[in-house]
Amino acid sequence: MTSYALIYNPKAGHKGAAKVAKYVAQRLTAAGHKVFLRPTAKAGDATTLAFTTQADVAVAIGGDGTINQVAEGLVQRREPPLLGIIPKGTVNNIARVLHIPMTPEFAVMNLLEGQPQPLDIGLVNDRVMISTLTMGVLANATVSISQKEKQRFGPLVFLTRGLRSLSKNQHWQLTIKGANQTWHRDTAFLLITMTNSVGGFLNIAPQAKPDDGLFHVFVAPKMTWGRTLLLIPYFLAGKFDKLPGMTYFATNELTITSPGAKLKSRIDGDPSTGLPLQMQVATDKVHVILKPSLLDQMYADWIKGHK
Repeated sequence: MTSYALIYNPKAGHKGAAKVAKYVAQRLTAAGHKVFLRPTAKAGDATTLAFTTQADVAVAIGGDGTINQVAEGLVQRREPPLLGIIPKGTVNNIARVLHIPMTPEFAVMNLLEGQPQPLDIGLVNDRVMISTLTMGVLANATVSISQKEKQRFGPLVFLTRGLRSLSKNQHWQLTIKGANQTWHRDTAFLLITMTNSVGGFLNIAPQAKPDDGLFHVFVAPKMTWGRTLLLIPYFLAGKFDKLPGMTYFATNELTITSPGAKLKSRIDGDPSTGLPLQMQVATDKVHVILKPSLLDQMYADWIKGHK
């Protein structure tokens, strides 16, 4: 028998997360497991609940923000429980990357039939990231996006609002130090991802894997109208690193400073810490429950049959 702590915001999504939590609890209980409902009451509760739970699995029911908070609690523990995910957000970026089903019915099957897989966690000052950090124009553009707009337009609202902000030609001086090199750049925006998806757009960084131990860093040049127009096809084609003037590199640690800019980051879609940033990747610390996709299973069976 496995024990599960279901961590969720009871007021999120017109109380939809609470309904999903009750459904998941029923399914897990019917399968013979022990379940603890752990609703949050205030900001930071999801992190505290994940840090203190004695369950075998801490299940985040929500979007990227909820998963981020649960991961923050787990990564602080010496021997954390497993991470489970039931998507109930607007973009569900990390769940899509991990091929976790979007419907509760199939997401529960992932919990019941999946196996632990390592998930990299980014440590950013005193915060964590599971997917994406933005700074500069892209971070500023998302501030004005309402929850209704996210629900109605999905990832497209991030793209259109970002392009509108890029046209203002804002830029900042940043010093970016990786594990082996230092860059001084006058940049419109900084995008750091740990997966191949940004804002719900898959294939932005095809080379990025959620367990490769790396930050994938894109430092954009000062944007002209020509570069702004070029950005869309490069972005959608998964060739963001090939955009003229773009600096791309991968590293397991980062220091980001500025001589004068007072920029704040957005991590996994939410406002977060400001400059300077000290970042490193925590590997093999948090393990998430994943059920192999049908294609992955077919490939594994083929390999087994040809040994």
